Amino acid sequence: MSEERSSTGALRPSGKRQITGSSTVSKSRARSAQSGPETVGGRGNIFTQIVDYFRGVIAEMRKVIWPTWRQMGVYTGVVLLFLIVVIGIVSGVDFLAGKGVEWTLTH
Repeated sequence: MSEERSSTGALRPSGKRQITGSSTVSKSRARSAQSGPETVGGRGNIFTQIVDYFRGVIAEMRKVIWPTWRQMGVYTGVVLLFLIVVIGIVSGVDFLAGKGVEWTLTH
């Protein structure tokens, strides 16, 4: 396998979509200098800080591995199915509790 371990011994994800038959971990080692977010320290101008913030947001958004349309369809289906199950459970408990209160008040 083409898996490498970082200095801590843990596998390091490559951050790229997996191609069939390839590994999802990179061969490079984790570096402590790259572990934190990109920041610009000590600038006093508020507008410069705002621009730097949005540049950082855009840089981080480019690093995100976005799901494919098929994955989004599967994830949406799982969420909707889960919601239907939870709604059924809550509705059933509510119905039974109402019947129990009704029975208690009539007897």
